[in-house]
Order: sequence, then C-alpha cells, then structure tokens
Amino acid sequence: MELLRHLEDRGYPAEYLLSRIRGRRSRLIVDWRPLIYEAAPMDYLASARYQGFVRDRSPEGVWRSLLREYRWVYSQMNHALREIFGHFFLYTELRTIFICLRHLKDQNAGKVEDLLGDSLLSAEVAGILSTSEDIPSAVQGIERAFLTLSERFGGLSSALEAEGLRGVEQRLTNTYLAVTAGIGLHPLMKTFFARLIDSRNIMSVYKHLRLEKRTAPAFIPGGMIPEAKLGTVIEKGDLFAVNSLVRDFSGVKVEAPDPTKVETALYKGMTRFLKKEGREPFGAGPILDYLWKCSLEVMNLSVLFYGKDLEREAVTAELV
Repeated sequence: MELLRHLEDRGYPAEYLLSRIRGRRSRLIVDWRPLIYEAAPMDYLASARYQGFVRDRSPEGVWRSLLREYRWVYSQMNHALREIFGHFFLYTELRTIFICLRHLKDQNAGKVEDLLGDSLLSAEVAGILSTSEDIPSAVQGIERAFLTLSERFGGLSSALEAEGLRGVEQRLTNTYLAVTAGIGLHPLMKTFFARLIDSRNIMSVYKHLRLEKRTAPAFIPGGMIPEAKLGTVIEKGDLFAVNSLVRDFSGVKVEAPDPTKVETALYKGMTRFLKKEGREPFGAGPILDYLWKCSLEVMNLSVLFYGKDLEREAVTAELV
C-alpha cells in the first residue's frame, strides 16, 4: 500500500526548486518580538506586513497552511528528491493522522475531510480515516497500512486498548522513527532522524526523573547518544544532570530543568544544525532547512494564538 499521495513528477531540476525556496524563505518571520506584543497577533497574518505561506487565523488553519506548503514543495520535487525526502514527509503526516483520529473520536467528520484535502497522505490512508465508523476500526486500518512498511508496526490496536489514543500516537511515532533510522537514508536525513530520536530520548529521561517513575523508559533505537549514557543519567537520579545532557547535545545552555526550557533548547539545537546544513548552496540541506523553518513558523504562531492571554515573558520562553 502506498502511504503518500502520488503526484505527477514534472521533472524540474533540483536547482529550480532551490531557487523557488530561496525566495519563499526570505518571506518567513525572522523577528518575533513585534508579534509577541501585538494586541491580536493572528491579524498580522492577514496584513501586508506578512508575506509568508500562512493565511488562516485559527490553530488548525495554521497547521493546514503548513500541509499545503509541504505539498507544494513535494509537488515541485523530481523523483530523486522525493526518494530523499519521502520519509520526512510521511513523518510529518503522522500528526495529520493523529488529528483526524481525534476528530473521529469527537464525531467531526467534516474536519477530517477538510484536513485530508490538504494532506499528502495517499487515497488509501485517507480512505481509512474518512470512512471508518469508529476509533478501533480506524486504528486497525492504520496498523494494516503501516505494516506494509514493517512488521514492527503491529500492536497499535493493543496500544489503543491499553492507553487510548495517546498510546497509539506514541507507539506509532516511536516505531516510525526506529524503523526509519534503520534503513538506508540520505546522509543528511539519517542525521536528522537520529537527532529527532535523541531529542525524544532526552525528553523521556527528563520526564522519568521529574515524575519519579519507577520503571525506566524504553529508549528509541537509532540515535547518536548511547543508551548507556542516558541510563547513567537515570541511575544518578539528578534532574539537573539533564541540563548537561541537553547542553552537550544541542549546544544550548539550560538554566533550570524546566519542561519548556528543555524542549525549546532541543528545538533550537535542531534549528542550529539545519541552519548550518542550509548554508550549502546545493543539495538537500537548504530544502530541509526551509521545511523545518516552516514548521517552526507554524509552531510559534500556535504558541502566540494559545498564549494570547498569558504573560508575555511566558510566551517568549516558548518561542523557538
């Protein structure tokens, strides 16, 4: 079963896409400080000051704008580039699946159709999400679809029974990362997924120590940080040791073991890595850097939307 939508390969050379991306990248938000103090920051998106790809002024509308931008980039890629970036795009579509499952749970079929209209998910996967009568049947269908990638995706239905949709989301995401890290990828994509895995493993260590759980977390294989090193931090039982782990991995200093600060530092570490890769004039680096910057733009806009009634300092701390 194909998991991504089939789009016509127009045969554009990579240089054409890189040229288009350079122009679109120049229209992304660079300075977030003025928006933090906007009375209605989402109105900024409809103003002449904003030239980027987001036009909708709701949290889900912002996410749909990201899907449309990703779909545009994918449609401009030739076959060779789609081979390199296919696993990235499927990874980003996991969130589409999760949002659709939540809408299905809330019986919002119309929102499922709207979201899938902008998605890169294949017609087969979209059909599962749009025609399933309930959550168990939808999860069973998603499990069957991903089993075509690897037998390791088995057990999603069991996760639903034991832990609900949150358990399904965690199992599908972690399995996808582990499976993807174990296959032959373009060197940049291999490093990107390894860093994603490291970030999730660090957060697992942090949550384990903060919540004082008795059972050690199951780490996702395929990262660059040895599991023994993560285990040593857990054995010490020192929450502040996570700060050193984050600093060594991301290059970002964390003053206190606060969940927002730890997560933001990990995002900043990935951003620094991709910014460096994006300086290369050709190749996959500038494309992946742009796709990541687009995701950060949407994430930061969502923070501004949900944090409109919070203290500005608290909102600033969550922006990447």
